[in-house]
Amino acid sequence: MSDSLKLKSFFYDLQSRKIIANHANLNNFFQLEPVEPDEKVIYLGIDCTGERLHIGHLFQLIQTIRFAKEDFTVLLVLGGATSKIGDPSDKDKERPLLEEKQIENYQEKIKSQLERILIKPKKIEKINLSPLEQFYQDDPELLNSIYQVLKINKEDKKEKQWEDYLWYIWPLKENTKFQILNNKDWLEKMNFIDFLRQTGKHLTVAYLSSKETIKKRIDTGLSFLEFSYPLIQAYDFYYLYENYNCRGQLGGSDQWGNLTTGLKLINNFYPEHKAFAFNFPLLTDKDGKKFSKSEKGKKMLWLNSDKKDFRNFWQNMADEQVPIYFQQFTFLTENQIAELEKIIVNNPPQLRIGQRILLELMWFLNRGERYKS
Repeated sequence: MSDSLKLKSFFYDLQSRKIIANHANLNNFFQLEPVEPDEKVIYLGIDCTGERLHIGHLFQLIQTIRFAKEDFTVLLVLGGATSKIGDPSDKDKERPLLEEKQIENYQEKIKSQLERILIKPKKIEKINLSPLEQFYQDDPELLNSIYQVLKINKEDKKEKQWEDYLWYIWPLKENTKFQILNNKDWLEKMNFIDFLRQTGKHLTVAYLSSKETIKKRIDTGLSFLEFSYPLIQAYDFYYLYENYNCRGQLGGSDQWGNLTTGLKLINNFYPEHKAFAFNFPLLTDKDGKKFSKSEKGKKMLWLNSDKKDFRNFWQNMADEQVPIYFQQFTFLTENQIAELEKIIVNNPPQLRIGQRILLELMWFLNRGERYKS
């Protein structure tokens, strides 16, 4: 299969899993040539206005693993500079300004969490139990039926069983596809006049004001500080395009205006550019309520939550949410998900089969070790 056909197949798989909400310049993505592998580079920006990552971040990071599996280099860009401004996207009022030392503290903690999830090698420890055995060792028939779907050979050594099982969340042979950058390293070297001449000249007030984020705040109060945010994020994309051969930007559901502003800036410099952008849908609970850092209450899952909270989030997940999370948070195929759904339906709901599969996989991805009850 040609590289272009592989990328089309990859994109359509993302669509079928409802991972892509919007896309721009899709043909540029399809036309990435195998003779230019250094152009298979994408980036995801990470806000540093808080000290910890949450379930919404995990959703986005898992999608970067999908791109890494397709041989993309993934740039994870910490907002060391942009966090000093605050993204107005999805905010109904201006954020309070954070002190520089506070932002530096946050970015170190965020970096540590990113390294734990995506950078540091993951090891299969010496273990006594096979996958899911701690939950279903008293029901070998059920366990065997799950293993058949997951292609786990119960005759293999336990380490090999875990290796096969964990492929559904970590299908990479190595961790070399991820790089962590910080936009303060280039933004803070620019002076204000140079930035306005290089960036501000190419993006009009009318264009920026047409963005939904700006439009909904323009009459109720939007400072020039926040108004400038899309320009600065656009410059990030342009800088990475020029200096890292970065061709694509990924972002959350609230980032579409910022992503397309970056494409417009690149287009002004390079009319024949190869850039593209994808954004992800809003992650919600079964009631359609969003997960975000500003969300209060027990339903928010912080990735550094204690073991009890982490377990409860996954084990208490509504049954109707499980197939969606299988699609979006794992590398299970459509057929495997359908077969698991049959097993789940044909067994008592209190067994929490889908929820416990997700718990073990997500715990390993997040903590780099097997979940032990």
